[in-house]
Amino acid sequence: MATGSHSMYDLAVIGHLVLDYISRDGKQYAPQMGSPCVYASLGARALDASVVVASKVGHDYGEGRLCWLGSRGVNIEHVRECNSQTTAFKIKYVNGRRFMWLASKCTPLTRRDLSELPESSAVHMGPILDEIPLSIAMTLTRRNSVTCLDPQGYLRRVLRDGEIRRSSLRNHVLLKHLDVLKVSEDEASALIGRSRTSHKLNSVGPEVILITKGKAGTLIWSKDRGVFRIPAYKTRVRDPTGAGDAFVGAFLVTWIRTGDLPWSAAIGSAVASFVVEKVGPANFGTSKQVEKRAKTIFDGIIRLHK
Repeated sequence: MATGSHSMYDLAVIGHLVLDYISRDGKQYAPQMGSPCVYASLGARALDASVVVASKVGHDYGEGRLCWLGSRGVNIEHVRECNSQTTAFKIKYVNGRRFMWLASKCTPLTRRDLSELPESSAVHMGPILDEIPLSIAMTLTRRNSVTCLDPQGYLRRVLRDGEIRRSSLRNHVLLKHLDVLKVSEDEASALIGRSRTSHKLNSVGPEVILITKGKAGTLIWSKDRGVFRIPAYKTRVRDPTGAGDAFVGAFLVTWIRTGDLPWSAAIGSAVASFVVEKVGPANFGTSKQVEKRAKTIFDGIIRLHK
C-alpha cells in the first residue's frame, strides 16, 4: 500500500471515489471503480508520477478496492470512510450516448478531510456531484500548485427518478482562479456557449482550457500558445469511461515536468487510448508504450491559430 513518504507529490486528485454499474450493448458489467480519483491518478502513475488522493467512501466501497488502488502506487491515506454509502451511478451506453442515474451519494468533503493533504506540484479537482464545496475549491486554488478543475460535478442535477441531467454552473468566480479547465464538448457548451472565439475563451479565466471531444480528439486553448487540435489515437473503443480523466492526469504531470503544451496533450491522449481498450481502470499503458503512441499523436497535431 502506498504511503505518505513524499515531501512533495507530483499530483493531488480530490473528489469522490465512485462505483459505476455499467451496461453496454445489452451487457451488464460488474461494479467498476470510477471517478477522476481513479482514472486521473492512474493516468499519472503510468508516467511514474507520485500521486495522492483525497476522497471519501462508505463501508460498501470495500477495503480490497482501496488496497488495489494503493498497490498501484497511489497514496490513499487521505481517503476517509464514513457511515453513508459510496457515491454510485448506473451508466448505460446506447448508440454511443451515455445515460446516468444516481444510485447513492456519499457525504461531501470538508476542510477537515483535506487539512493534512500533502503539498503537490499540481492539484486536480474532480467533483462528481457537488462533493467539493465551492468555498473549499477556492481555498485549493490558493495552494502553491498548478490547479485544474473538471467541473462535471458542478454541472449536474438529479431528477426524481435519479437520472442525471446537465445543469448550469452557479458560480463562475472559481474559474477565474484556475490554471487549467478540463471540460467535455457538452460541458464546454454549458459553460462557454457554442461560440469559442479566443476573446470568449480568454474571458473564462484559466490559462489553459482542454475540451475533450471523444473520437474527434481534444481541442486545447492557451492564452500564450493559441489553439491546437489533438487527434485521438485510432484504436478499438470498448469503454470510454474515464478516458478524459486519464488524459488530464497524464497531461498535468507532463506539463509540470516539461512546460511543453502540445507534447503534454499528446501524452494525455496516448494514455487515454489505452484506457478505452478495456472495461474499467484496467489498462493505462507503460511509459514506453505511452511515449510510442504519443509520438504518433504528436505528428498529427494541428495548430489552428495563435
